[in-house]
Amino acid sequence: MIDLSDPNLDDRLKRRTAEGRFEISEIELVVSIRELQAANNLSGIQRLATVLLDRCTPLFRKHSHGLLHRPDLREEAIANMAERLLRETLNPREQFMTQNFVHYLRCLCVDEFQRMLRMEGLTFRRDESGKPAGRPQHVPRTLMEPLRPAPTDESVPASDVADPHDQFEELHAEEECKRILSYLPDHVDRTIVMLRAIQHWKWDDIARVCNFTERTVRMRYERANTLLRAKLTQGDADALVPAAPTQVTQEQPRMKKQKGLNK
Repeated sequence: MIDLSDPNLDDRLKRRTAEGRFEISEIELVVSIRELQAANNLSGIQRLATVLLDRCTPLFRKHSHGLLHRPDLREEAIANMAERLLRETLNPREQFMTQNFVHYLRCLCVDEFQRMLRMEGLTFRRDESGKPAGRPQHVPRTLMEPLRPAPTDESVPASDVADPHDQFEELHAEEECKRILSYLPDHVDRTIVMLRAIQHWKWDDIARVCNFTERTVRMRYERANTLLRAKLTQGDADALVPAAPTQVTQEQPRMKKQKGLNK
């Protein structure tokens, strides 16, 4: 266990060996944090966890480099990586990070980055060999051409296009959102989906409002998405079912009998 009373501890935490590694490795930090957690030493946990995060942050930024065009998503991805690292550091059942911390950290960064892409619809379709094929499912806003381009000459008016904020479409979209959310039986799930998918709240804000942990909010959001996708798919399939045939064939013999009696 790392001696927190050592006056030279801060220097030792920053000092590197001749091979370029830290004198106190990340595995030692993880083991010491878990021992401090068992001793209920919160100040010591915070001190060593800060050092561990400072060491891992450069790798977080490197693996989230693909989200430079979306700074908000990159911040959220880095925060998710840090949150997962601290959560698994405090989990004594997580043994892989104490055996090969470098490989564990790379897997963590890749998993969180891929999950962020899946949640935001930024993943590429891949062919049989695993290479990206076609366009991504979501085009970044920076690559979209504006509907009203700025005129190069002030005397030339810009092209006249339809109002992108049509009141009727907004009203119809609001009613459609209410109809889709009505498929969720739990009002908490409806609130989480509305705050995340419609109002674009951050996960920590939603967790604070709903009085849940961030992990619970994410799990409920993914479960609600799965339920809504199944309900909407079932609704589209029911709409394609042809209507039941009318009972004309049963009425035709009766009409023939009536004509025979009239004769």
